[in-house]
Amino acid sequence: MTPDPPVSNTEETFDIKGTMKNDIVAGDWLAFIFYDLYEQRQIGDTHWFDICTRPGVTCPIKARKAFSMTQKCTTPELPLLYTIGILIGHHELTKPYACSVAKIIGDSESSAVPDFWSFL
Repeated sequence: MTPDPPVSNTEETFDIKGTMKNDIVAGDWLAFIFYDLYEQRQIGDTHWFDICTRPGVTCPIKARKAFSMTQKCTTPELPLLYTIGILIGHHELTKPYACSVAKIIGDSESSAVPDFWSFL
């Protein structure tokens, strides 16, 4: 993500890469969730994006095929300890089939980029 670590109320650029266990098809979504770990609550609204309408993405993307995309997302006011969850799924009310979480502590100089995707 750029900038890294994230800055409150700015547009971040996320480079998303992975090899999915499921096909990515029309209607699949990408979501960003910011979560305050001290307050134990979500910060702001969930940001939803339709994957197949993003520039440079051609659907369907077959399972086990490398996939990458770039998505911009504006951060909310960020507390000292929070996580950013990035999820991929098919319908907003269903369980996501891929996710990644980055934990950020304060205005740390260290990178917040997650090391891996966790596939559900």
